[in-house]
Amino acid sequence: MKKIVFIIGSGRKNSFNKTLSQVAAKALEGKAEIEVVDVLDVPLLNQDEEFPAPEGVQKVRDAVMAADGVWLFTPEYNYSIPGTVKNILDWLSRPLTSDYEKKSETAIAGKVVTASGVGGRNKTAGSLAVVKQQFLALRTKPVEPFNGFSLPVTAWTEGTWEPEPEVHEAIAQQAEDFLAAL
Repeated sequence: MKKIVFIIGSGRKNSFNKTLSQVAAKALEGKAEIEVVDVLDVPLLNQDEEFPAPEGVQKVRDAVMAADGVWLFTPEYNYSIPGTVKNILDWLSRPLTSDYEKKSETAIAGKVVTASGVGGRNKTAGSLAVVKQQFLALRTKPVEPFNGFSLPVTAWTEGTWEPEPEVHEAIAQQAEDFLAAL
């Protein structure tokens, strides 16, 4: 069975992107093993503390290295990715050892990746465009299309979201495409 790491870019208790990841987990049920990493366990990137890697960073790196693929779920903040997502991607871009002469590989290079997001009217188009750029810089193998969704007004006012049938359908198709690429 394939192993997929989920990175959820929001630490909010009732995160809409966490809800979206649960839709993806359901679509992958019985087809892949899912491990969710917590972006809030990863300290801010600081090259003074890079080697040895902080515990939270090493935990994420180990999960990514053991996985067949990575699925990122990101909100959109000001037409871009939140700092939590940028921070974890920055850590994943860093070499695994301090021996720069050997041009150490990273934990994510060569991994099959995909991304989804849910947010406002922009359907996370801005953040998903940034994610695509980051994935290319990280030398990953992106599986597109990335799916972005817009929340209904009631989600914002009530703080909860029940994904619509078309969200389930799009995520199920994305899951199938992702699995096929692993």
